Amino acid sequence: MLLIGVNLAHAEEFSFGDDLRASGWRTVSFAKIAPVAFSARGGILEVAANNAAGLLWHALKVPRPAPATAQWSWKVDQGVRPTDLTKRGEDDRAIAVYFVFGEASDAAKAPTALLSTSTTRALVYVFGGNGPRAALLPSPHMGQRGKFIILRPADAPKQQWLHESVDLTADYVRAFSHLPNHLLAVAVSSDSDDTRGRNRAQIRGLKIDR
Repeated sequence: MLLIGVNLAHAEEFSFGDDLRASGWRTVSFAKIAPVAFSARGGILEVAANNAAGLLWHALKVPRPAPATAQWSWKVDQGVRPTDLTKRGEDDRAIAVYFVFGEASDAAKAPTALLSTSTTRALVYVFGGNGPRAALLPSPHMGQRGKFIILRPADAPKQQWLHESVDLTADYVRAFSHLPNHLLAVAVSSDSDDTRGRNRAQIRGLKIDR
């Protein structure tokens, strides 16, 4: 099942079909680190990380002008302890959603190459960390080109669905002090290798809206 663009009020929903690859998703793993297990059932993405780290990546077929808002619901059943997201080697979190922005000419790059490109910017919305809600933090891997925004700290309620609605434009300007250009990709991640912990999380209804 391919990614479905739903043109209701200019919205676009990213499908978590049972066959994730057919839905346009690809897994990204890292050398010498166990991969995260991603699976889908009934439109819900299930995430399992056992001393692991990784991304589930979806490049947009056509780079699009930056959307104004995004929304989704997520649930964490088990997550790593509160961590300092600004420190490399300590930045584990239960689940995160990436919105990757950049030049349209870079859209075909592989995920790790795109994230390393000087003109790429990433907003990373996090369920995890030891900071307060709405904290804006530099990524220890991308520096000032990537910013974490804590939507739910690690001690937020577990085993219940929590709905998120974010203003991508406002958050981008707060993070980078200029307007976003093109949205190139979205991704879901989980990270538990530093704490040698376990994450169990789910996400559904990921969509963007003009």
